[in-house]
Parts: sequence; structure tokens; C-alpha cells
Amino acid sequence: MRSSLILRNKIKDPWERREAWRYTGQFSRFNRLKGMFPGLGLGTGLFVAYCAYEQFIGFGDSHH
Repeated sequence: MRSSLILRNKIKDPWERREAWRYTGQFSRFNRLKGMFPGLGLGTGLFVAYCAYEQFIGFGDSHH
């Protein structure tokens, strides 16, 4: 009952405007996650290229 009253009256958080900056621009969820692992994309790409080179070109026939 009380939650429907709050939704109907649209009672808002008085600090909402001051907290809004935390979730916009450079602080958005996407940007925070993107910056978490800065070299992961490049490292993964180079590792895949190295594995493909080793598989197709090879370094000799030293299979153990």
C-alpha cells in the first residue's frame, strides 16, 4: 500500500540531482567496465594471431 502511495505521489530522492553525475559521461557503467582491462583486446588479438601462426607456419616438427 505504501509503495503505491510513493509511486502515485512521485516522491523523489532529494539528493538525486547531486548523485546523477556518478552515472553519466565518463562514469557510466559502460565506460567504467571498458577501462577496467585496458590491454585485454590487443593482447587477445595478438595471442590469437600467434596461435594461428604457430599452427599453420610452425616452428618445425617437434611434436611431443
